[in-house]
Amino acid sequence: MRLLFRAVFVLSLSGLLASCDTLRENKLLITAHVQTNEIEHPHELMKLPIFGQEMIFKKIPEFSQRSISGFEPFPDEKDVGYFGVLLQLDTKGRTALDLATRQYRGMYILTMVNGLPIDMVEIDQPITNGRFIIWRGLSQQTIDEMDKFYPRLKYMKSSSRLMDDMLPSTGKEKMNSRRDAKALEAAEKAAAQAKERGVVRPAPKKPKDLPFEGYKLPGT
Repeated sequence: MRLLFRAVFVLSLSGLLASCDTLRENKLLITAHVQTNEIEHPHELMKLPIFGQEMIFKKIPEFSQRSISGFEPFPDEKDVGYFGVLLQLDTKGRTALDLATRQYRGMYILTMVNGLPIDMVEIDQPITNGRFIIWRGLSQQTIDEMDKFYPRLKYMKSSSRLMDDMLPSTGKEKMNSRRDAKALEAAEKAAAQAKERGVVRPAPKKPKDLPFEGYKLPGT
């Protein structure tokens, strides 16, 4: 998928925010909505004024933050202090994205964070690897919130000891993946600091398979 459309949305907040109950429950709500037409039931659609024209999207997202296995942020090229992210979706999210990008080729996918539109891309080819890019509009606060739940891609390991590319999909697998990634990140930083001081440290051991107390994915 290429970035073909970088929208600056000037929209009314009426009808765009998720329910108050949902936003109170989750500090992070990420949803991706595919463009559609009015053949479907009106209650299943949302109409948004974008660049002076009305565009129609499905209310039910193709995937949400529940399907994220890992992410990697990068600086927004146009807005200093903001970021884009590369998302790696789990098996369920990857399948949904694959089907949507095949069925709705030539349409747009709108990304919303906490009920507000932030980015939109045109579907020009199927996405089969479960990797989806939000190109713009994420604040440092949002990145910090994502860091609480998801591992960075560069530190993410396979969830299977027998397969090198098994993505974490269950809540426990994602929890363990984040824990292991944080341990690797901390070990890498410690090694870098030790190297600066001229101290040679042994390679870090793999962390034990213990759950985080009170860990809960957003939206669960």
